[in-house]
Amino acid sequence: MKGSGVVMDDAYALIIGIADYLHVTRLPSAVRHDARDVRDLLVNPRYGGYPPGHVTLLLDGEATRQAIIDALSGLAARARPTSFVLVYISSHGGRVVSGAFAGEYILPVDAVLASDEDLARTAISGDELTTALKAIPARKVLVIFDCCHAGGIGQPKAVSGSLIKSDPVVLARHRIFLRAAGRRQ
Repeated sequence: MKGSGVVMDDAYALIIGIADYLHVTRLPSAVRHDARDVRDLLVNPRYGGYPPGHVTLLLDGEATRQAIIDALSGLAARARPTSFVLVYISSHGGRVVSGAFAGEYILPVDAVLASDEDLARTAISGDELTTALKAIPARKVLVIFDCCHAGGIGQPKAVSGSLIKSDPVVLARHRIFLRAAGRRQ
């Protein structure tokens, strides 16, 4: 039926699905399939209506630390205040409990867990991710974390850390964070 599709010309997405890690225990292949399904739903004109060129999909070997950082920077460069931005990350998450490298981390495909220092050097810290997300000028941002320790990763603009660190669903000025796990999970 002509004209029945959704058009989201001012929408952008970054979809990450990592199942086959280089140095970390693999996750089920459903992680990769879910990421593809999210992308397919977004670019389907009947449902998401995102232009295919506005959706970046990073699967397994493509989802290196540098590629993820570059993709987040790309979102910040392309999005405008009127844009809608979706970030979906399905991967391992990590946590260092104490010491110089304490904090939560997203584990890209090339993360190394030999030591806390290696993890901090090869993963993406919650602070790094927060900074990258804050750089996105869009007022409407939805971030979905499907990983362990997601409760401490990423913070929306202008919200206190205590609320963010404890709540699996956070809404702040049209920025929504959905987390599959709490900070210690």
